[in-house]
Amino acid sequence: MSAVLSAVRRRYVDSVTLLQITAEVLALPNIENAALVMGTELNLSVLRDSALLVGEAATAGPNDLVIAVRAEDDLAARDALAEAEALLARRRKTGGPGDVMALPRSLRSARRAEPGANLAVISVPGAYAAAEARLALADGLNVFLFSDNVPLADEVELKRRALARGLLVMGPDCGTAILNGVGLGFANNVRRGAIGIVGASGTGIQEVSSLVHQAGFGISAAIGSGSRDLNAAVAGITTLQAINLLREDPATETIVLISKPSDPAVARRVLNALAATGKPAVAYLQDSDVDVPEGVRAARSLAEVARLATGTQASPEPEVHGRLHGEVRGLFCGGTLAQEAQAVLGSQHRMLDFGDDEYTRGRAHPMIDPTLRNEAIVQAGRDPRIGVMLLDFILGFGAHADPARAALPAISEALAAARADGRELGVVAHVVGTEQDPQTLSRQEATLRSARVQVFGSNFEAARAAALLVAGVPA
Repeated sequence: MSAVLSAVRRRYVDSVTLLQITAEVLALPNIENAALVMGTELNLSVLRDSALLVGEAATAGPNDLVIAVRAEDDLAARDALAEAEALLARRRKTGGPGDVMALPRSLRSARRAEPGANLAVISVPGAYAAAEARLALADGLNVFLFSDNVPLADEVELKRRALARGLLVMGPDCGTAILNGVGLGFANNVRRGAIGIVGASGTGIQEVSSLVHQAGFGISAAIGSGSRDLNAAVAGITTLQAINLLREDPATETIVLISKPSDPAVARRVLNALAATGKPAVAYLQDSDVDVPEGVRAARSLAEVARLATGTQASPEPEVHGRLHGEVRGLFCGGTLAQEAQAVLGSQHRMLDFGDDEYTRGRAHPMIDPTLRNEAIVQAGRDPRIGVMLLDFILGFGAHADPARAALPAISEALAAARADGRELGVVAHVVGTEQDPQTLSRQEATLRSARVQVFGSNFEAARAAALLVAGVPA
């Protein structure tokens, strides 16, 4: 019988750390579910829905840390709580044994401890993120705003305030940046070079920067703008600032723009600013038919962005093995990757983004905790309408330590369910990353191939391969 235990500690821990530790606890033997969250109303609601709101967790407040686990038995639950506490303690240690750092309790106390700092990384629930960003800007700090669920009006106000102060707000919902060779949020280990990226999409930046690295080139900087920056209300404030910064950067020779769906007028303004830099430029604007000005090359895929930026040759049409019947179901961790695949495959196929807000409220991003995506993989294997599953695996700092291995049981169960039903199910995947990433690109690809997964070198190629595999779908 399952055992559910919880513990409450009156202390604040940032959400990125909590997401990472939650993933480590979930990987322990005999653990069915786990969550480390601050006791906000939303998080308590999620715990309740997950049957993890027990004991003193039910009375926790927004300044309380809640640790909750469900395990196969009491012993496993107690061991998991103890391991969570130990992981939290290790995150606080610095230097030698017993040397524990007194962590700042606010942005301003952190700034006093590091007076030379010029950037604040903010990862708190969306309801509190704007207030923290205002404090950072008031202290003269640029902001990397990882938090999502921030109201649009707050985003507009923050970016206008930053612009007036000569500062930069990357975000909200900014998943990735690379500044001075340092990755922020979810970023891959790529070499430094002459290609600068401005991106509204975290996984789009990761895909392009990884492909650039694999082609033997490097990244001067990658500046995230947040997913809504080219919205009419925001008017491209951060994107325009980032283009200007890369124009002035002597290390940047080529500028790449990666955009989410955008307002046409804002897109035209941004593209004109890109052309005005006088540097070679490549633009990938999702779902946009805005004409690209002279001096900017338009790309139809993220893989083409990397190819045009590096001057390398296009990959040949992907080779696939087998011919299958049914629809393609995409189960993605990266939103831009899901949107790119949807454009390739058309509306008759369904691409799901498990990194979307509806799946991440109160729980870890699927790049950290693949539980929901794995459940969907198993369900897809039981669905007689599905002929091919299309998956992404995203490596890099902050991501799951072994995402391919974590998906193997679900993939095996899905394939077995299809076989038991007399059907053949194809599984197609792409791994975003490099050999220098902690998870190692080649190791992840080999793990997937060992489970009969067809692996391709870019998300675009994987989507094309899925189209080729399914009978009756034009590729």
